[in-house]
Amino acid sequence: MAHSMPPRSALTHALAAASKAALQGPRTGGNPQVGCAILSPAGRILAMGYHRGAGTPHAEVDALANLKEDTGSAALTAIVTLEPCNHSGKTPPCTRALIEAGIKNVIWAVDDPNPKAAGGGEYLQQQGINAQPAREVGIEENALAKARAVSAQWVQAVRRGRPWTIAKVAQTLDGYCAAKDGSSQWITNRLSRAYAHRIRSRVDVIIAGTGTVLADNPQLSARLADGRHLPHQPRPLIVGNRDIPADFYLAGKAEQARTHDLKAVLESCYQRGEIFALLEGGPTLITAALKANLVDELHVYLAPRLLGAGRQGIGDLGISSLSSSLDFSLQQVKELGGDVFLALEKKEASCLPG
Repeated sequence: MAHSMPPRSALTHALAAASKAALQGPRTGGNPQVGCAILSPAGRILAMGYHRGAGTPHAEVDALANLKEDTGSAALTAIVTLEPCNHSGKTPPCTRALIEAGIKNVIWAVDDPNPKAAGGGEYLQQQGINAQPAREVGIEENALAKARAVSAQWVQAVRRGRPWTIAKVAQTLDGYCAAKDGSSQWITNRLSRAYAHRIRSRVDVIIAGTGTVLADNPQLSARLADGRHLPHQPRPLIVGNRDIPADFYLAGKAEQARTHDLKAVLESCYQRGEIFALLEGGPTLITAALKANLVDELHVYLAPRLLGAGRQGIGDLGISSLSSSLDFSLQQVKELGGDVFLALEKKEASCLPG
């Protein structure tokens, strides 16, 4: 049975609000960022909700809990950035909560790609609720695109069974990460390093190769300039077969995957519930990841200096012609006290519509 819905302009506004709310939740921890708005028949937003992390109420349940107004038997609409889940995990299915609350219309921006949770829209329809994807109800494309972007990287990770993988490169203008004598600390300035630590705090796992660990004895943690740890810490992971000396910082503190099969390593990370991975392992690891087509996002920190020779930030990719180049699209440019930060996304990595 179809129920009258709020005006399209109100649905567009509500989806934009839900997308903004979603971003208040954590993106680490395995669960997607999701936002939800509850609307009156006239299109007024009555309540908002978002997912606050694994084990907490999902966005729909959070929004319903925030619905304080007595609406009687009014035909309320729930608009959510991701299709309501239809399975019991750490929390009951959102479909059940929406049905029990008497919601008459449910609109979602992105279909749930998780086979365990998908099918919520179809189930709601079977229960007599007017449930439709947002693309079918006339919501403006700009709002749809922003809503899709909220969970795009999570969606891609679920589809491929491996984390959304970021590769970090810090180098000079002419592409070197170390001088001829091997010195590399520091190629970039303190603002670049602080920004890199902020990004570390937004991933689930940080991966380095044994070569980098043996050369630099890193902590692989997310820290403030004064050394204090940021609230969220990524799991440190070392990849490679060489032993790490017992007196090194990460010895006993980090798991070591004794393999060079980076794809298998990333897939095991996903099985642990890790959705965002950061490769900080130096040229050997970054080059191997690029050659294996495992890099979704490239972060390049450019220092305004030249070396002319030394160790390149990215090694030989086995590419012999321009037509075979690995192409990225520029997402962000940021000036960091003289350094320049570039965030680029592999063109075919995105699951957003063109």
